Amino acid sequence: MGIFIIAFLLVQVIPEQVSLTEDHFDKAIILGLLPILVAFSFIVFVIYRSKREAEFKEKETVLRLKSAEGELKALKAQINPHFIFNCLNSIHHYIQSNDSKSAGIYLIKFSQLVRYVLESTSKNWVSLEEELETNRNYLELEQMRNNGAFSFDFVCAGSISPSEIFIPPMLIQPFLENAVWHGVSKNGHILLSLAILNDTYLECKVENKGQAIDEKMPYDLSNLIKKSSMGLQLMRDRFESLNALRGFQSGFEFGEAVSGSKVVTLKFPYLCE
Repeated sequence: MGIFIIAFLLVQVIPEQVSLTEDHFDKAIILGLLPILVAFSFIVFVIYRSKREAEFKEKETVLRLKSAEGELKALKAQINPHFIFNCLNSIHHYIQSNDSKSAGIYLIKFSQLVRYVLESTSKNWVSLEEELETNRNYLELEQMRNNGAFSFDFVCAGSISPSEIFIPPMLIQPFLENAVWHGVSKNGHILLSLAILNDTYLECKVENKGQAIDEKMPYDLSNLIKKSSMGLQLMRDRFESLNALRGFQSGFEFGEAVSGSKVVTLKFPYLCE
């Protein structure tokens, strides 16, 4: 009889203990998985947030690039009419002399300039060869208008092949214009020199070997910078937009050469064919 009682008690107690053991085991599993679930959720959240931030930054970058590109196109559109306006002034001045033969030559050169200006407005890069030819035409027009009051030379370093190098259009001309209109007197000389700085940048120097137009007044560089033509101010804005759009570090600065002549040094990007 006692044996049956003990057996009965064991049958009643053991399932309860087994049940308690299973409950503890389930709780242990849950407690063990909980930190993993929390960590996994945190990782998912971080990845999601990083992705959203990356998408936002990408959209912001695209908008900034579009804005900079729009500003750059607007600046090109402002520079080109300014350039053409000065050329038209030159034509008007020259035609007043009633020299039809020279006027015809002048108009042909001017038409070539206008065509280049209109075509280059929609381009981000042009060959250095085309750019130099355009600037040569411009200076020849100014020479004619000023009755040969100045001379000029273009010098490229031996490592430069103008037909194989491409640069942003219309970067050099405003500085040649500035040299003609603000610094060259009778028998003056403009020297344009180009050299490769590194794999990304060219250095261009426009040296004005002439005296100030008004020889009674010193050629004050600081005054020139403050009172520079609209073209130069537009160039400052254009260099800033070019840098913002493409991440370049281009620019220009005024100074003096070792010889004492006035010089502006430009630094701008280039591509090789």
